[in-house]
Amino acid sequence: DTLTDSQNRTIIVEIANAISPSQVESVKQLAACTRIYFPESRFEHRGFEGSDGGGNDCTFLNILLQIFLPDVFENVVNITELAYKEAGWGKKLQLPPPNKCGLRTSEYLNYNEFKRLGVHLDSGSLFTALFALSDPKLYQGGEFYILPRDEPDDRLYYFKPRQYSALVFLSETNHGVTDLEGPREMFTNEFWVYDDAPWDASRRAENAHMDVFVQRAVETLDHTVDYYKWEDLTDLWPYGEDIEDFDDHASYHGFYEDEGDELNASEDELYQHEL
Repeated sequence: DTLTDSQNRTIIVEIANAISPSQVESVKQLAACTRIYFPESRFEHRGFEGSDGGGNDCTFLNILLQIFLPDVFENVVNITELAYKEAGWGKKLQLPPPNKCGLRTSEYLNYNEFKRLGVHLDSGSLFTALFALSDPKLYQGGEFYILPRDEPDDRLYYFKPRQYSALVFLSETNHGVTDLEGPREMFTNEFWVYDDAPWDASRRAENAHMDVFVQRAVETLDHTVDYYKWEDLTDLWPYGEDIEDFDDHASYHGFYEDEGDELNASEDELYQHEL
């Protein structure tokens, strides 16, 4: 199933049987281990104060996913690629294919402590792939909704994804989750124009931080960055530094310009550097 906006752009694609039960169990187990060994750096009780409220409990799996569950990571890329081709995001919107993008964040989400998720964007990312881990019969409400840009009367579209299905959508499109009761577990992944966010990004990496990281790597290393080697990362990632000098790059590297609806991401803009 697909949904198009008023300008005939496909905004979201739903794919059934996008992840296997064994892969779902693997993701849950990886999330449980992550919370045990990295309770502060890789877990967040995340409230969305700036939107319509609500939130989720988020376990950040990026890098761990690629190392410990490469088959699941490959499946995430393939499903996102399938949606990309179905939607025509390459030809119609000049967006790069997911297999040439990096993984910005990978998150296991549950809503045990929250009862909704306010409307928001995944700003700075290109594609979001959201996998439904729970049987929708086990919770009431909890519908995913999306608001395509320029939709007349701000009409919302609602999806209650089937277990093991995926919703793949353009990240900078407003979306959220309606009021819910009961266990709702999701597995979300965002792709962007950079390489995979390194371990020291820890949670959801910011565009400006990645710009600094890429620049430092180009200037200081005489070899390709090893994202899994501590020595290659400790002096490069800008940990909490003041990075105002890079505000021009913090924008968004997403698919919409700040003004208007023109798309600004192309394959030429990918930050897949030979560092």
